[in-house]
Amino acid sequence: MPLESLSEAELARRCRRGDADGWRELVVRFTPLVYRLGVRMLRSEAEAEDVSQEVFLRMHRSFEAYDPTRPLGPWVARTAYHACLRRLEGTARIERAGDPEALDAVPDAGGKDPEKAALSGEASALLLRALEELPAQDRALLDLRYQEGLSDAEVSEATGIPVGTVKTRIFRARVRLRGWLEPALGRHGT
Repeated sequence: MPLESLSEAELARRCRRGDADGWRELVVRFTPLVYRLGVRMLRSEAEAEDVSQEVFLRMHRSFEAYDPTRPLGPWVARTAYHACLRRLEGTARIERAGDPEALDAVPDAGGKDPEKAALSGEASALLLRALEELPAQDRALLDLRYQEGLSDAEVSEATGIPVGTVKTRIFRARVRLRGWLEPALGRHGT
């Protein structure tokens, strides 16, 4: 059976046994999640790469703490989230590192309507700038929920924040984003 088709439970069993191929598959499967979260929270591709390595080393050292009856994704996200928070707390960030345009590629309009593509690009750039204004934890919550597709319960599990608090913080972050974006996009009201 190819490693890519292993269920998370089987992959976890292989990693728990110390299977090197299983660990390679775990790293391949979850590096995109860890890296994207790192870039969004730390605002630096280089730091996201560093934190990605740190996350997988931590996971390797503490895999016995993983509950194999639970999905791997939220556990990986939790490890990454807390590693990013530790870095943020340790460096007391003042500067705004990173290139917001490197976070997301603006989708190509397929050459059908250049005006729509330009407007979409402007809206994406505005959204990225607005996201940069949010606290790192709120950006992470939005990222886990909307970019990574985790449910509110999984975001709660990944961050250690109660589900009700996750829902409230996501709601408030969205309200703040809407407040910043509506005037810039020329929309008032919902």
